[in-house]
Amino acid sequence: MKRTRTWIALALALCLALSLSACSPKQAMKDFVVKAVTVLGFREEGAGEDEEAAKVMATAGGDVTFPEGFDSTSAKLVTQAAGDTLYVAFNGIQNRSTEYFVPASDSITVTGYATTESTNENYQVFKVAIWQLSDDKTMTSYVQGSTIYYTTDGTCYNYTITGLTPGKQYKVNISYDSSIYYITGGLKIQGLGSEELTTVEEDA
Repeated sequence: MKRTRTWIALALALCLALSLSACSPKQAMKDFVVKAVTVLGFREEGAGEDEEAAKVMATAGGDVTFPEGFDSTSAKLVTQAAGDTLYVAFNGIQNRSTEYFVPASDSITVTGYATTESTNENYQVFKVAIWQLSDDKTMTSYVQGSTIYYTTDGTCYNYTITGLTPGKQYKVNISYDSSIYYITGGLKIQGLGSEELTTVEEDA
């Protein structure tokens, strides 16, 4: 009975919020849902603000010049290791990962650029994140704090990602949040310990 009264109160609050809100009904509904799940304990208060504050943007600068003979358009994702650098070209993707590589130290520097046909201001960045392969090669785990945002304006941005363990294997994941549009561009990942790359078959 108590739970029923709670849901009735929430429904009445929703109606009141929609009738009094000066913003759009869609925004009012979004705000209400956020407040409701916070009150009911499904979301920590201020969680959204913390996530927004944690967004790390890459710095403008650098360049990505592919090695001679590198066919950047031969597939959705094309990679080649040369010296201490992994070159990556991506064509019309939303989510792709490189092969696994071994860093030479506890950090790598990722320089990248991309373009998109989307004009929506919410989809003008793509993300680069690092995942670590387990020693037995059966699972991967996200490297905490390794997600970096790159602007999709066609110019190069770079960032040095730290917190890696020399000798372990890592891959770079490239993702774009739009479900309609895609990104095309390239990356230069510097700081590899060798040119050897590892491909691991993973369950879908």
